[in-house]
Amino acid sequence: MRLARDSGSSGSRVLRAAGCGTMLAVLAVVANLGRVAETSAAGSLPALASFGPGKLGQLRAIQADAKGLPPAGIDTIGRAALASSPLAFEPFYAVAAAGFRSTGAVGSAQDAVLLREAMRRNLRSRESRLLLLRHAVGTGNLKEAIDQIAVMNRLSGALTEKLMMGVGSAINSERQADDAVAALTPHPELFEPFLRGFTAAKKPASLATRLVSRLPRSSFSDPQVRGLATSLLVNAQAFAEARALWGSGSQAGRNELVHSPDFADVKVPPPFNWELKVNATGAAERAPGGGLSLDYYGRAPGAMVSQVLTLSPGIYKARLEYRTLSGSPGALALGLECVGADLALFEMPLAGAPGTNQVLNVSFTIPAGACKGQKLSLGGRVQESRDAQQAAVRRLDIMPGGGK
Repeated sequence: MRLARDSGSSGSRVLRAAGCGTMLAVLAVVANLGRVAETSAAGSLPALASFGPGKLGQLRAIQADAKGLPPAGIDTIGRAALASSPLAFEPFYAVAAAGFRSTGAVGSAQDAVLLREAMRRNLRSRESRLLLLRHAVGTGNLKEAIDQIAVMNRLSGALTEKLMMGVGSAINSERQADDAVAALTPHPELFEPFLRGFTAAKKPASLATRLVSRLPRSSFSDPQVRGLATSLLVNAQAFAEARALWGSGSQAGRNELVHSPDFADVKVPPPFNWELKVNATGAAERAPGGGLSLDYYGRAPGAMVSQVLTLSPGIYKARLEYRTLSGSPGALALGLECVGADLALFEMPLAGAPGTNQVLNVSFTIPAGACKGQKLSLGGRVQESRDAQQAAVRRLDIMPGGGK
């Protein structure tokens, strides 16, 4: 058998689809991962017969250089190895690898044919898949690139994480979002790392809502995908859509202003259920007998318990039932602010002598306009004295109207 590859300009061409940020990001990751051997070491090893007989042993001994590039002359060794080992995958890989010698090179169509033959002979050849992935990326074939990543996911989950987060991070247009979702739909297991990459980079609100609207409904059966999509909508201030998605498949969020005012629901996730934090500010935990236990350390003010609301413009009343256990009453506070609008609606301290049950009622107004989402919170106040406070909270609810 004679192996041949196209020696034309396409064999050593660099990525031409410079306008496609998605593919550029994937190529940047893949270019640092390609290698000849199945080990993680960089540099070149001598051609030792312990790796196998003759030229095939030389191929198995060769490794990519520090930049992840195959060494010069690998195609010559590959052709020679085929004569003695016609069933091996390495010769096909070696001849094709010459088309990826320079940084950013994506190989020719003939190189892709040889790589597919190498994979037909060894489906677990990760190095062949990496080069074929580079070729797909460089020629702008997002579908084939995603198909290869999906197969690699079963071989190396850590590698898939980097690749899919790179794809998600690089999405910068509605068309890219549409193409990515279309390519990912046959591989739903990849939506989660893709969305994490998208979320990690700052995106326009319109792009985030477009992406979520294109995700298949079946993908939301994965709680992680649904949670990431909900967060994207909240960050885009699409609060009604976010709440509808958050409550899909359950009764959560229907006909209620505050979800689980007694803090009993531990199954439904934030942001439209309570988010409890344990950090430098303090510790918020559910109490064994019901309600919450708050321990504010007094050193770093901030929210310890919070929930995103979608109150319509109008007048409301918040009602908080609590008891200070120890520390300085008033170090903790109940607050409400408009999400994304930098507008605090109120902040009221949790006052009252320790050991006595207290009820805090706060009347407030949700303004029309830029306050479609609100964050209700309990947390530590800014104080010069840095006082601490420990409290037991039984219930926190909101009712329409501002009367007593």
